[in-house]
Amino acid sequence: MGNRMKEGEDYEDAFAPVQHATSEQVIISIEAANDLELHSCDLAQAFIQANKLDEGINCRVFITLPKGSDEDPDTVFEVLRPLYGIPSSARALHLTLTKWFKLQGFKTAGFEDSIWVCKAGGDYEDRLIVSAHIDETLMACKSSATLEKFKTMFLTRFEGTNEGPVSTYLGTELISYRVTGPSRSNNLCMSRRFCKHTEHGTSPQ
Repeated sequence: MGNRMKEGEDYEDAFAPVQHATSEQVIISIEAANDLELHSCDLAQAFIQANKLDEGINCRVFITLPKGSDEDPDTVFEVLRPLYGIPSSARALHLTLTKWFKLQGFKTAGFEDSIWVCKAGGDYEDRLIVSAHIDETLMACKSSATLEKFKTMFLTRFEGTNEGPVSTYLGTELISYRVTGPSRSNNLCMSRRFCKHTEHGTSPQ
């Protein structure tokens, strides 16, 4: 369990960075100020698409089969892919994404290890900004053609869905006024869901 991990023993095998909420807001602000395309992709069963960790306490996991199996009860099987519930799965996914992005010419955005930036040139004609929050990705680019090319490459390597232009992301509602003015965002979407699940009688306006 996470509260029992110790630095120097198993902490590094499980830690997976996520971007700060402020950084997500900055990406959305950059999109609004520069009239960028803002799209998202959703990974399907994200963890099992990652490569296992090569080393560490949690890199190899073995399981026994359930009762009723025809196999020898003393037989164990090694899990070949990270699964939900395994402490190292989130880190395995992060490292897999990072390796792929580097091969595509991306670099991390300073201290944000879950946000990647690719400068214009090479495989992509325009600059791309991509962030990943486990299985949800947010991507911004000036050129719709470059963005579509990137999404095709991304969804060729990782199984998922092209969600197209962003209307909500991590509970934030995004409203675009690309013809009459800049985009804006608000948290009404998350607020309404929160009130619904807590059976709160007040509906946010």
